[in-house]
Amino acid sequence: PGGGRGSGAAPRAASGPGGPDGSPYDANDPVVNLERQALKLAIQRPALCGPVFDMLQKDDFSVPVHGSVRELIAGAGGVAAAGTAREWAARLIDAAPNDRAREFVTRLAVEPVETPRADGEADARYAEEVLARVAELAVSRQISTLKSRLQRLNPTDGQNDYNRTFGDLVALEQRRKALLERASGAL
Repeated sequence: PGGGRGSGAAPRAASGPGGPDGSPYDANDPVVNLERQALKLAIQRPALCGPVFDMLQKDDFSVPVHGSVRELIAGAGGVAAAGTAREWAARLIDAAPNDRAREFVTRLAVEPVETPRADGEADARYAEEVLARVAELAVSRQISTLKSRLQRLNPTDGQNDYNRTFGDLVALEQRRKALLERASGAL
């Protein structure tokens, strides 16, 4: 029922045949929706995101248009440079490179953030959970890539490369575990 605050319903505004850049965009996909919530938080409630959002990279977002919005935010000084939410959203909309991007950022600025709270308001714990989850998914993609690479390496012939890649994998697994703990600790 409805797409109001706290309803858990997926946003309908961008779930058409294509995203703002013309690429396929499914707002009902859980990862797409999670990234979208992170961007809405960064635009609507930048103070809740703190430096954690600013540490995210463009490639941490699986949807190209989300990575582009993250770059737009970084280009405007990051959430750390945001003033009031209204001024911040206006600055981002003005900085958007074209009408489609401005329309997308405007949607992110006005759509309600989906929160589990009864009052529908986002708080610092929720922002921490969402941002940790976005980072954890990015690290999981990196782990998958490294595992695939590791399977193709011969530990005997290329021992140094194999050991370095394995070490990178172990470090990423530890980072992923820490991010999962942050995300679950914020619940």
